[in-house]
Amino acid sequence: MTNEQYLIVFYFAAGLLSLGSALATYLWLHRSFVGVVRVIPSGHFARILRKLFSPGIILPALFGFFSVSFRSCEKDTYEKIIADRAYLVAKNQEQISASLSHIVVALLVWGFIVLGALFIIKRHRMAKSS
Repeated sequence: MTNEQYLIVFYFAAGLLSLGSALATYLWLHRSFVGVVRVIPSGHFARILRKLFSPGIILPALFGFFSVSFRSCEKDTYEKIIADRAYLVAKNQEQISASLSHIVVALLVWGFIVLGALFIIKRHRMAKSS
């Protein structure tokens, strides 16, 4: 396999791995997220959160993947980029790493959103019981 073929194949493989990681994360957390959101007193807010959850996990992964550039100070042309297989491997690893890092940040943000939703649910239940 030439370096050019390697670049093409593993660029798409890294993209699919990033997308697959995001989809697996979404599917793993979807049921529990919907369970929390279902008991939020405001129907509109719950509907908005449900609709934003999937893009809120998948898009950050793709942003992380696409944020990695193969160009650098010393590798500024296509010929220089494909000349070094170790460089291509490092960039593919960087793409996957950036994608996973963006998923982690997205989960942190969604964690704060769920924490806020739980606070709203608790406040509503306390006000209802008083």
